[in-house]
Amino acid sequence: MGHGIALACLRNPETQVTLISRSQESLDHGSALIRSGPYGIERSVERNKITREQADEMLDRLRTTLDFEGGLVEADLVFESVPEILDLKKQILAEAEKAVPASTVFASGTSAIMIAELGSALESPGRLVGTHWFYPANIMPLVEVARSDMSHDDVVERVLDFLRSIEKKPVMVNDAPGFFMTRFINLYIAEAIRLVELGVAGIVEIDAMVKTGLGWPMGVFELLDDTASFDSWYHAQEYLHETCGERYAIPPLARKVFSAGYRGDPSLKPGSRGGWYQYFGIPRSDDKKRR
Repeated sequence: MGHGIALACLRNPETQVTLISRSQESLDHGSALIRSGPYGIERSVERNKITREQADEMLDRLRTTLDFEGGLVEADLVFESVPEILDLKKQILAEAEKAVPASTVFASGTSAIMIAELGSALESPGRLVGTHWFYPANIMPLVEVARSDMSHDDVVERVLDFLRSIEKKPVMVNDAPGFFMTRFINLYIAEAIRLVELGVAGIVEIDAMVKTGLGWPMGVFELLDDTASFDSWYHAQEYLHETCGERYAIPPLARKVFSAGYRGDPSLKPGSRGGWYQYFGIPRSDDKKRR
């Protein structure tokens, strides 16, 4: 998700964007997706969404670095997009706070973890809000913005103003496990997996029904596969099960597919063996040109 957020931020011509990672492989992968990925800058030029000159100007405002402290030292706004693991997010936020100016605002990309819980890692928890983006982040207009009881009003307004400046539609919610969208989405994904598990319908049939009957642009399992969001769904579901109860239990079939290493499109999730369709050995009749 980090590369998509970076692409979205580059839409503001006054914004300098720094993509930071501690892994060269991750940094190279993110940079490649920004430049030439399926929703990247070069593809936008090919589709006449932007000019060559605009593309070059955007790339001029992009910097990538492995220098964690150096990359943060002049940051006004930090979008955190590390994996949906509580201790890891808290560790990164605590380390980042030591490197930034006192005026810097933090926006966590968590899809499930309470902002107050993440804010406990900060000396100044009021500088943190949640910004739940949707894939692809530079295309989808919605950003679910979550504020905790400690989030400062001016911090919230700064984040909202910036999101609007890059043509996003921020919608405010109050702090709670999973906010609205993840609690809503994760239930229907879990139920779809359970219905496959019970033999009520197969993944092809479920995807066909939600697209044809409900008008969704992607099926449930296409979404997990083609956006490599199974990881995020799985970790969010673990957190929701712990905080919200049994209705968010992970179906055994989901545990089996996840543990087998099928986390989605390998071009987006390095190291993945494929997605749900590959796990079950099902060809995609509508398969897009593989990236």
